[in-house]
Amino acid sequence: MPDDRNSPKQVPSSGRERILDEAEQLFRARGYNSVAMRDIAQAVGIRQASLYYHFPSKEQLFVAVTERMFERHRLGIQQAIGEHEDNLRSQLSAIGAWFISQPTIHFLSMVHTDMPLLDEENTARLSACSTKCIFEPICQIFAQAQQRGEIRTVRPQLLAGFFLSVMESLPLAATLADAVPKQTIVNEMISVLLDGLKLQ
Repeated sequence: MPDDRNSPKQVPSSGRERILDEAEQLFRARGYNSVAMRDIAQAVGIRQASLYYHFPSKEQLFVAVTERMFERHRLGIQQAIGEHEDNLRSQLSAIGAWFISQPTIHFLSMVHTDMPLLDEENTARLSACSTKCIFEPICQIFAQAQQRGEIRTVRPQLLAGFFLSVMESLPLAATLADAVPKQTIVNEMISVLLDGLKLQ
């Protein structure tokens, strides 16, 4: 009987998730433009035709991967916020812990390198998804903290953008810090955001 372990195979019912998993890893490592559908098919171990059955184009697959990633972050952020209600510092620390438990999103790279390669409708779709899943929940906790009198009035959108840019810079900050745990770096960054640098 021939050994067909390495031969192309049909995708089982759970195959769609496996395709998304492999595609996410490849897109994250190499960027949208450098990944071909044949690369993803090889990583999954299926024929390229089977891949097209699930996702008619690389763009549709990228959109599905990215929307799934944003939704995963929405759930993680929502849980972090819910576990630390009415305390902005604890909420931000928990959100930071969530982000460091996940692969880095690389928002800037996505916006400047990947998004321009998508059609206008998909660009708008992913932009709306990232806003709903990530940006708006963080804006909301800053707005609520202002209403509680925890922090002074600054546009929540500005604070959320600053916080997210800090989270995106975490991998670089971690490489520059000698053996400092990532959560410690997150908490120091949150302290700078909430307390500033000036001595009281």
